[in-house]
Amino acid sequence: MTVEKAETVESQGSSVKSRKAYYAWAGGLIFAVVFTLLIWVVGPFLDPVLGTLLPDSGAEWYFWKLPPPREFMTMLIVWGFYLAHQVSIWGLIYWARKNFNHLVAKPTTGLTSYNWAAIIINVVFIVLHLVQTQIWFDGLAQDMPIWTSQGSVIVMLAFILVIENPSRGLFLGRKMGKPMTARVSGFFRRNHGYIIAWAIIYTFWFHPMAYDPQLLTGFFYMFFLFTQISLAYTVVHTNKGWIVFLESFVGIHAFVVATTTLSQAATGVWVMFSTGFAFLFVFTYMFAFKVRREIKLGVILGYIAALVWIYLPTQFGGYGRDLANLMRMEFLWIPITLYLLAIVFSALAYVYVQRRSSS
Repeated sequence: MTVEKAETVESQGSSVKSRKAYYAWAGGLIFAVVFTLLIWVVGPFLDPVLGTLLPDSGAEWYFWKLPPPREFMTMLIVWGFYLAHQVSIWGLIYWARKNFNHLVAKPTTGLTSYNWAAIIINVVFIVLHLVQTQIWFDGLAQDMPIWTSQGSVIVMLAFILVIENPSRGLFLGRKMGKPMTARVSGFFRRNHGYIIAWAIIYTFWFHPMAYDPQLLTGFFYMFFLFTQISLAYTVVHTNKGWIVFLESFVGIHAFVVATTTLSQAATGVWVMFSTGFAFLFVFTYMFAFKVRREIKLGVILGYIAALVWIYLPTQFGGYGRDLANLMRMEFLWIPITLYLLAIVFSALAYVYVQRRSSS
């Protein structure tokens, strides 16, 4: 018996009594709060740099990057840190799949060597990113367009929709059939680690650790996601409430970005983010929970009432959002995008799985 197999057998046997996964999860939450506060505390040291940044010029412009000329060594360092972080986690995922695959069906309440290694790697690179920001500032945003960071998060959320389809359905608790079959969802569940690790780590290194509220809430969310990938093969990783929280928190972050970024605040784009992600919770995420039908109906009616208030003219006590935005169905843009992406990804995987099974 190899050392790895001996360890997995031991962890499986001891996981009944161990609660280390829960302690690690609690530690991850505390770390998220403390390190976010640390970014805020040391943030003023970046004020001289922040004062040199070019003004915000719209949704396609990324504000937190140094003005030209681009410094080669600065970008070599940040790309080096990113690639080291990315490859380390990918390599760890590859190794874990060969040694802890039995824990996919029956996750442990303890911690495996994968979990310890992932925690250490992620903490080390989180600290390195803070140091890198304080010295060189720029993240990957200097070389990459902003949509790549946004797109990586969208891909992650679409993947989760596919993975969770067998347990909560895609819409109103109803499971989608072809191409989002159980085999396809299983394929995504077995292989999602690589893609989601890329989405998280790439987005993490895309941004500098500055102390603006847009970035602070983003990194706070990132630390939760790092906790999630660090606790793969444990019961925390598959906890439905925790997964729904992670899916939903991106809406809070998007709201903060939309209301504190001048070019976006003036357009009221926060409504699209708020109503869009709330739609996903109400009509998809919520069905992960075993709650009474009356409660679900109440949440749905509450969402509809909120929509009415947003678009109701101010003279009638509403927020007064222009009805033209309602006619453009802005509250559906985000959910439609994610649902369609989930279906497209499923269709591609369905073809692959079918061909593989027939060969």
